[in-house]
Amino acid sequence: MDAQLKISRCKTRLLLQQPFWGSLAMATEFIEDNSIPTMCTNGRWIRWNRAFTDKMTEEETLGVIVHELAHKALKHMLRRGTRDAKKWNYATDYTINLIVIDEGFKLPSDGLFDRKYQGMTSEKVYDMIPDPPEMPSWGILVDDMSEDEKAEMDNEIDQQVMNAANAAKAIGKLPAFVEGMLTDMKDAQVDYRDKMRRFFAGDQPDDYTFKKPERKMYHHQRIISPSVDHKGAGHWVIGVDTSGSVSDKELTHFLGEVNAISTEVQPQSITIIYCSMKINHIDTFDQGDEVTRFNYKDRGGTLVMPVFDYVEENNLQCDQMVYLTDLEVFDFPKRVDHPLLWVSSGGPGHTAPIGETVRIIIKD
Repeated sequence: MDAQLKISRCKTRLLLQQPFWGSLAMATEFIEDNSIPTMCTNGRWIRWNRAFTDKMTEEETLGVIVHELAHKALKHMLRRGTRDAKKWNYATDYTINLIVIDEGFKLPSDGLFDRKYQGMTSEKVYDMIPDPPEMPSWGILVDDMSEDEKAEMDNEIDQQVMNAANAAKAIGKLPAFVEGMLTDMKDAQVDYRDKMRRFFAGDQPDDYTFKKPERKMYHHQRIISPSVDHKGAGHWVIGVDTSGSVSDKELTHFLGEVNAISTEVQPQSITIIYCSMKINHIDTFDQGDEVTRFNYKDRGGTLVMPVFDYVEENNLQCDQMVYLTDLEVFDFPKRVDHPLLWVSSGGPGHTAPIGETVRIIIKD
């Protein structure tokens, strides 16, 4: 079959059988370009090599097109930041190839597949993999836009993904991973710290004070207005996931969140329990204390129940609990006797079955 006809047939099949991917394909320009070795995308177009397309079956061609569209849907060309381009390409391929396979598509056998990266963000995979010796065998990600073009592309992709999702929902064929991705898009529009404040302190502040004027209002408008005077929010327990699946960058971000909790909300006390497969250290802090570093001693596997068991067995004062984790967790508690918030750095769709979950998006 002629390569151009194969590409056209695949686009038509997607439109008729997989409307989410079909809608994205119709919104993407397909260009024959024999100067590139395989198939690549920058989000606006997909360039394909005739010889590469000729040697694949139609089913493999369909899968590789979906692979490129998944790069687009997940904005991989916009999320690289300062990361190495080649290693980022590997990390994103590990992420999306499993999605494409699980959606029922076929990919060439020399792609990047490893189930240990199932459900992880590309940023997390990037931190876990070694530097690759060469580019992937196929499916190259192109990052060739200016910052202004990327900002424009960001909005374009959001709109195209929503249109594609609506088309798929209309006939009941929305891919499972897309539901999580849409949730992620909504979460990204919400300030997770505001959600944390509302969860622990409620919508009403304790009081107001002019002793420490509100800094943002003064800085931007030179208006002196009162700041919230927190009277304390009980005794808190903070679980910190120190397992190997949590990167150093994530732990650094978690440290910032603990400081925000301690200094802004000012619980009467904070007990930080560091845990991987078991509890490896415990720190305690009084109201308003600054937490300058984490004192964990182990980077093993992941269990959270040791933290909940410790609180119960030691009758630890716990008015609120927050657990900082990537939610690569399989031993959730069946019940808790206090408000519980999971602050997750995990991928889209990662939600704990008990308590509330708020997702943080960690960027460069």
